Amino acid sequence: MAARLPPLGTIEAFAAAARTLSFTTAARELNLTTSAVSRRVAALEASLDVRLFHRLNRALRLTAAGDKYLAAIGPAIEALRAAGAAIRPAARGSRLTLCVLPSFAALWLLPRLADFTTSHPSIDLRVATAPGAPDAGRGDIDLAVAIGTGDWPGWSAERLLPMRCRPVCAPKLLRGPRGLKAPADLRHHALLGVARPRGFWRRWCVEAEVPPFRPARTLRFDGLHLLYEAAAGGLGVAMAFDDLVQPYLDDGRLVEPFDISFAPSESWWLLHRNRDARSQGVRSVRRWLKTEAAR
Repeated sequence: MAARLPPLGTIEAFAAAARTLSFTTAARELNLTTSAVSRRVAALEASLDVRLFHRLNRALRLTAAGDKYLAAIGPAIEALRAAGAAIRPAARGSRLTLCVLPSFAALWLLPRLADFTTSHPSIDLRVATAPGAPDAGRGDIDLAVAIGTGDWPGWSAERLLPMRCRPVCAPKLLRGPRGLKAPADLRHHALLGVARPRGFWRRWCVEAEVPPFRPARTLRFDGLHLLYEAAAGGLGVAMAFDDLVQPYLDDGRLVEPFDISFAPSESWWLLHRNRDARSQGVRSVRRWLKTEAAR
């Protein structure tokens, strides 16, 4: 008689904990409590009659048996996910989650999302936000958009939007005895940027052939939305990223004081997993995002 399989939920909990080496992180991925993940792993160990983890003080480490088991079940888990993706188009509808930076959601995605829901009524597209690219092992994320150079483990990346960096400010900063008339005038003003990634002001100064200088002060913000709002309020001069700042330029809240820009090595990238490439829903979202980006 063939041995009975352990419950799939226990295997899923083990795989998430083994990948992250944290019951807490695995619990967040699986939308479970930490204690529930711990209990499921313990149940799997009891079912297999083998210890899979060394439980250290606030840390996990795979045992030799755990490492061997993870390597063995990995292809099976991928096969199950691929099987689900392959039959998904036959379902009445599909629910997908797109993970993006909060500023990308507010300034680019949300103004366009109503058009997507109208043109794709069978796809329930959920939007999640994170400060960077999510772990490719997260089962609750189907696609993502992130800033970088295109290299994220576990993700297939395709360039979505180029970036062109240039200063922007409120119109009032162009006026007065210290108004912005030339790049050298920046030393009289606060320079605004994002907390991550850094270095864009320095690279712009090289492009503009502006000698090093000490600005009145520097301020950094957690996202582009906050950055542009601060600049529109007259707090200083912000380093802008192409399409996301366009609504502020269109309504006149921000202006470009100088016609000097540079294209960084970073871009906006659209991320998906190869195993999901056959999913009709994933293909539809990718196609829509790329069409919108090309407008």
